[in-house]
Amino acid sequence: MLLGVTSFAETKPVKDISIFYIVKASNSFYWQIMMNGAQLAAKNLGVQVKFQEPVAESDVAQQVSILNDAIALHPDAIVIAPTVADALVPGIERAMKDGIKVILVDSAANTNDYDSFLATNNVQAGKDLAKEFVNLIIQKYGKAQGNIAYMTSMAGVGSLSQRDQGFLEGLKEYGPDLKIVAHEYAQNAIDTATTNWENIFTAHPDLVGVFADNNVCGDGLARALQLSGMSGKLVAVSFDNDPAEIAALGSGILQALQVQRPWNIGYWSIFYAVSTVEGVGLPKNVDTGAFIATKANMNTPEGQAILNPIEFHKSWK
Repeated sequence: MLLGVTSFAETKPVKDISIFYIVKASNSFYWQIMMNGAQLAAKNLGVQVKFQEPVAESDVAQQVSILNDAIALHPDAIVIAPTVADALVPGIERAMKDGIKVILVDSAANTNDYDSFLATNNVQAGKDLAKEFVNLIIQKYGKAQGNIAYMTSMAGVGSLSQRDQGFLEGLKEYGPDLKIVAHEYAQNAIDTATTNWENIFTAHPDLVGVFADNNVCGDGLARALQLSGMSGKLVAVSFDNDPAEIAALGSGILQALQVQRPWNIGYWSIFYAVSTVEGVGLPKNVDTGAFIATKANMNTPEGQAILNPIEFHKSWK
């Protein structure tokens, strides 16, 4: 991709290209990781990037407003992680109509009117985590049988729905004798997730395993396991890799994390944005992969590159 950026017959000097970057929230370590990758890529290429985002993922209206403000500024490209699949569609399509290149990251929107989409295949990632989850239950109990529960951070978020879909498909394939007895929503708030998990543990003390589909639910799960005295008594897995989740993985409170590559997504999204402005043809959809972190592999070089990407890449020039 770098070769494409530097060798293509430029339609505009790279240093003059402007990019508006919109993630879902500022209060999540996941998005901070992605923006860190984007910032380094922008520095490497010498392009102008403006970052703006809502404080919380639940503020969809604010993200819509930010996108509208970005369009009014008419940058060369907009990189955006749509919080929900429908609400951002009018703005995305208007940007494309106005000649602004659009790169989607992390989460899909219900439109095909964009230049490229970089994201984890969340269905496959969910399914892969389900396989690990079932194997961990077998290791702990000798068989994949019993009651389980899971939590979704927010309804209507495409990436979360896909993770849940993949996880449920994986359960049917790898652990058909596991029975889901509770499913709650956290409204993307750690306190709500914690309370909901505590209530689940009270109502279902015989659980053999639990699944959280993002870092908010995962943080709440780690807290609730400790507060309720359930830590180590069941298998607990989650998506993402914020500091609280990593600490919980290292201490054995959580047994596995399905980790996306937000730093890589952020870094390469800037290259993709510059490339499409310069006229380089891009793939419509790019699977950026995922990595299942466990206590056994979390301190390997590969594990650290994915779990602690800001620290790992800080020496990159």
